[in-house]
Amino acid sequence: MTATRLALSTDAAEIVHLGALMYKAVGAKPTPTWALDSTTLVRERLGKDLIGVVIDAPEGGLACCGLVNIAPRLPRPGAMSHHMGYVQWVSTAPQHQNKGYARAVMLALLAETDKRGIEVVELHASPSGRHLYEQLGFFVKTDNIPMTMVRGRPRT
Repeated sequence: MTATRLALSTDAAEIVHLGALMYKAVGAKPTPTWALDSTTLVRERLGKDLIGVVIDAPEGGLACCGLVNIAPRLPRPGAMSHHMGYVQWVSTAPQHQNKGYARAVMLALLAETDKRGIEVVELHASPSGRHLYEQLGFFVKTDNIPMTMVRGRPRT
């Protein structure tokens, strides 16, 4: 099995770099300001309300990463956990793709949420990642309609 480890604050810049690659792959345009802000936030939150799992690249840096944001949540019927997890930035460097690294990172992230008793883990899948997430047990909810509102920015 591929060796994963918990991310350290010193990994923040590399995690953000891989996150930027993921965003670019789905058509977003990360900016230098985004990278600086994100690096600061990742560095500050790792080990607190942010779980990071990484795979070291043999040539240095990171080959793959994934993060889970831990957030308070009111319990719902059938799930008593007072926290939920939201997976973000599962990303593999192009030269390390198709080696099972994203799967290894996801399994390690899910093991970490299990250790913390987190019952609900959510994510947004890219078309290329959907198959992996379905294999791991994620499903598309059909009992409600996912909706999003972005506030504080001009509408285009």
